[in-house]
Amino acid sequence: MTTTPTLTGQDIAEAEGAVTALLEATLVASGFSTTANEYAVLRAVAARGPYPTPAALHGFLAGQRQLGIDATGAATLLAGMQNKGFLTGSGLDEPGPVQLTPEGRTELGRLTQTVGPLTRPIFGGSDPEELATAHRVLTSIIERANKLRLGQEL
Repeated sequence: MTTTPTLTGQDIAEAEGAVTALLEATLVASGFSTTANEYAVLRAVAARGPYPTPAALHGFLAGQRQLGIDATGAATLLAGMQNKGFLTGSGLDEPGPVQLTPEGRTELGRLTQTVGPLTRPIFGGSDPEELATAHRVLTSIIERANKLRLGQEL
């Protein structure tokens, strides 16, 4: 008799889908023209940036399956964000680094102020130690999945 795993990829996908749906609904209800993918890019560049080369960010985004974009989609997304004045150095023909502009930092701040109070209860109802454990487990899952995808040993 086999036992069903406590946590599966389906659970992770459904959780990601629920959080994304809340984010999208919040952005629309709050009148933002910024999309969920643009918000994700603003957060990624703020947290991990500046990216030394545009190719590094393009590759990162194209590898993020939850965004639903490929290399062409990443280029289109970043070009649109640069046209909005949120980023500089994001075109593949530019030397980089890719970084947020003052307008991009302002937009991220406005988004965070709007989204934070609505998403905080999702995580606020959990024990901090459980959240830390979940973070470690999810980070490990990401690392292992990437290694397996690349044909590397665990």
